[in-house]
Amino acid sequence: MKDMNIRVYSLAYPVTALGPGQRAVLWVAGCGRGCAGCISPEMQPLDAGRAVPVARLAERVLGIYPPLDGMTVSGGEPFDQAESLAAFLRIVRRHRPAWTVIVYSGYVIGEIRADPVRTLLLKECDVLIDGPYQREMPRIHPLAGSGNQRVHGLTAAGEAMRAAMESGPVEQVNLGFGSGTLDMIIGVTERETRAAVCEAFHAGAPDAIQGQGNGSCGM
Repeated sequence: MKDMNIRVYSLAYPVTALGPGQRAVLWVAGCGRGCAGCISPEMQPLDAGRAVPVARLAERVLGIYPPLDGMTVSGGEPFDQAESLAAFLRIVRRHRPAWTVIVYSGYVIGEIRADPVRTLLLKECDVLIDGPYQREMPRIHPLAGSGNQRVHGLTAAGEAMRAAMESGPVEQVNLGFGSGTLDMIIGVTERETRAAVCEAFHAGAPDAIQGQGNGSCGM
């Protein structure tokens, strides 16, 4: 594991818009699926973001204060880095056993289970939100970007979150700031919502979209 890296695009905390409670959210870089209308096209290149050693990223996350309720992993495509993310989450879960883990993927669960390497990451997930983004299918779940995507409770802890996930507010967002400008809009949102938030903060149009509901204004 000493030479194992994760291609990281962004990390944010505490986030309440991508799962129950207060969470750390990790966006990984690299995805070859190319879904039409992807909310995070700038995360698709394999050379986006930067390579971070697994142990260093785990140390960074474990040092977050105040205490959190769990992690959400999106991207990019987490299951294209399944082995290194599984190693990272094993470290985090060993030190934070009460944390829950939610992972987004453009693969469906059957594809993941058919691949022994991707299954390594699946074993570290409490909840999987799966399926490629299909912009023509209206969303039916607060945490899903389109109607084809499904929310799978993979553990008892994951199933215990189901009611909270299903009753969560639609179009909820968290905001990230830097240098006096709105940098990030975090949450599973429609483009119209992101545009309205950007306008409200006089930050311009949402030119770049980052992750399952992580958008930016004028960046």
